Amino acid sequence: MSGFDTIVVADWSARSVPSPARPSKDAIFLGICRDRHLATLYQRTRSQAMRSLSGLIDGEIRAGRRILVACDFPFAYPRGFARSVTGEDDPLALWAVLARQIEDDDRNGNNRFAVAAQFNRGFADEGPFWGHPVGADIPGLPFRKPRYDDFPFAERRRIETLVPRAKPCFQLMGAGSVGSQALLGIARLEKLRQRYGGAISVAPFEAPETPVVLAECYPGLMAAAISARTRDGEIPDRAQVRILAHTLSRLAPGRLAALLSQGDAAEGWILGHGAEAELAAALP
Repeated sequence: MSGFDTIVVADWSARSVPSPARPSKDAIFLGICRDRHLATLYQRTRSQAMRSLSGLIDGEIRAGRRILVACDFPFAYPRGFARSVTGEDDPLALWAVLARQIEDDDRNGNNRFAVAAQFNRGFADEGPFWGHPVGADIPGLPFRKPRYDDFPFAERRRIETLVPRAKPCFQLMGAGSVGSQALLGIARLEKLRQRYGGAISVAPFEAPETPVVLAECYPGLMAAAISARTRDGEIPDRAQVRILAHTLSRLAPGRLAALLSQGDAAEGWILGHGAEAELAAALP
């Protein structure tokens, strides 16, 4: 298929209340690059972000255009976890489970800690999910990291061993953690899959040849290039989505398609890993 007409990069958030009315860090930002024209959107809630994404997707599909949506949270768990929960290795089977179990309302209220604790109770030993607010008592969810020696899966995916700065997806709280974002984000993306059916695919689990493609990204791959191009006073989250969307839009269609096809079909992959220098060089 042809390249993408529109690139969207989403900086996600697991806040349990709406973000401030004034754009602030640790909220949701969408970076949008359409025909090399850049824009950013500040989103106070996950529901608002999904309405914005759905509107963009609807418009692109009606116009016969293609759109890539790259999100900065893990799309899968270490090999073996999905099988432990669903009985099969397909990460998208786990997406369906999360979409059924996660509750996430229009003001960001959600049950992610309860769902993580429920998963934990399916294993003989404590874990694998951990981390919760200080002072909270959530049966089945430890505050500190458990031992992973006896689980039928590792603590980290292979891509997280190759990118040590990336946090493991079982950590729900703490600086740089992404576990909560993954639980809430995957559940939201699965609703998109249900809405758009065969028009949407998830890389690298499915061939990225549909009008809409979802992919996992990690702006930390381009930390130096992003830092050098962040404007004075710009919120880092906004800078990340703006610059990464611009970067991906400048790759040749065939090259971007090749990067989307790389990775582990059971554990997922970070788009662009191994091509960091190429990504940085794509920027003016």
